[in-house]
Amino acid sequence: MRPGDLAAVLARPTVSATMRARQTKKEQRTVTKKQWLGYIAVAAATTWLTKTLDDFIERRFTTEPSSQ
Repeated sequence: MRPGDLAAVLARPTVSATMRARQTKKEQRTVTKKQWLGYIAVAAATTWLTKTLDDFIERRFTTEPSSQ
């Protein structure tokens, strides 16, 4: 995995979790570190699952152009 790929895998879930934590705080509820880490874990898992499924669909259903 290249450094840019690793940064993308970590950055997107962290930003998503931060936005969710801010929304929770805005609703006048406190956000614990454990909740924030949970938000990151869920966002990372869904990001990984989406990428994995997208790659699977591309490999499975992409037809190669025929030679003419």
